[in-house]
Amino acid sequence: MSFRLLSISSMYPGYIGSFYIKHKDTASLSYADHYRLIMSETTEFAGSYTRNFIKLGIEAQCIISNDRTLQSKWSVENKLKSTRNSDILFKQVIAFKPDILWIENLNFINTEWIEKVRVWTRMIIAYHCAPYNETLIQKLKKVDFVITCTPGLKKSFEEHGLKTYLVYHGFDEDLLSRIEKNNDGFLHDLVFSGSLITGGSFHNYRLNLIENLIREKIDMGLYLTLEAEYKIKAKKAIYALSVLLKKLKMNGLTERFHMFDHARSRVRGYSSALLRLNHLPLYGIDMYNLFNRSKIVLNMHIGVAGNFAGNMRMFEVTGVGSCLLTDNKHNMKDLFDTDSEVVVYNDPEDCLDKFRWLIEHEKERETIARKGQIHALKMHTVENRCNLILDIINGKSVGMG
Repeated sequence: MSFRLLSISSMYPGYIGSFYIKHKDTASLSYADHYRLIMSETTEFAGSYTRNFIKLGIEAQCIISNDRTLQSKWSVENKLKSTRNSDILFKQVIAFKPDILWIENLNFINTEWIEKVRVWTRMIIAYHCAPYNETLIQKLKKVDFVITCTPGLKKSFEEHGLKTYLVYHGFDEDLLSRIEKNNDGFLHDLVFSGSLITGGSFHNYRLNLIENLIREKIDMGLYLTLEAEYKIKAKKAIYALSVLLKKLKMNGLTERFHMFDHARSRVRGYSSALLRLNHLPLYGIDMYNLFNRSKIVLNMHIGVAGNFAGNMRMFEVTGVGSCLLTDNKHNMKDLFDTDSEVVVYNDPEDCLDKFRWLIEHEKERETIARKGQIHALKMHTVENRCNLILDIINGKSVGMG
């Protein structure tokens, strides 16, 4: 089995920024050499899945749609007059002539674009595992099927009439050869790395939990991507407006305009203690090295995940062999043994209790981390996920990743 697969993907802006800080001479590279460099170094979703599809015999390529420097270089080399990202993406699809088009980032395209590109490919797949709105649902209705990463999102999409398959995230085991050995001791007892986006269905619970742990004055390393103060103030104003509209019985306006999506609940800022403790965020292999040098890695899902687990952090942490402390969800036992491979908590108080137990029981903590890694490398690798996706494409699987 072999076919051509093209993915329209993206990378964290922070990672892209760190890549260009490290590589200041990319202007002299051709698009092909530039692309090979970033894809060989990245640890992100786009790179891991593309590399593993190639390993499985698929002719795969990825477009990093939010890397303006790389996209502009392709446009110039191919003498494209338009600078609009949607036009560049369309021409890239035509140039590659994929059998399968996988759209992981739908931000730069619309429903008309999907209809126009359909004649150039046999199948169009969309991947989405994040908050969504009605505009996104309309785009997803134009593809052949959707892949998502939690049972809750699968159910939600199916309620919108979308053909949806479940494929959990996974760990790219090829990264193990690039992770530094932990010879210098641990940096932190507990570490959290990730984003803290206020409001909506994003990180309100996450923010509350972290603030509670800070008040306990434990040894916790924070490597957070935070929102700018002006954005938080804008969200607070939008939330206040939504409350006023509800009092005036004008709720329909809050559903009609997308600006209210990030302010469906009360918006709070960051405490001075959190801002003081926060380090610069780490990306790529630096983030994996951080996990490897931390006794325990804290994880919690965003609001849209609901009662189901499945975010990428679970597999990144267990994959490198660190001890995972994660929020308890209905499907956790479908992924790991919560008695021996990972540790789960039910609320902030339980989280603190479990953390203290793990710190006080070093041998038990190390055993949990080791068993979690063994299970992750057996059941939850990116290569396993790619095989499942290929089975779905060929109609051999229902996609219960």
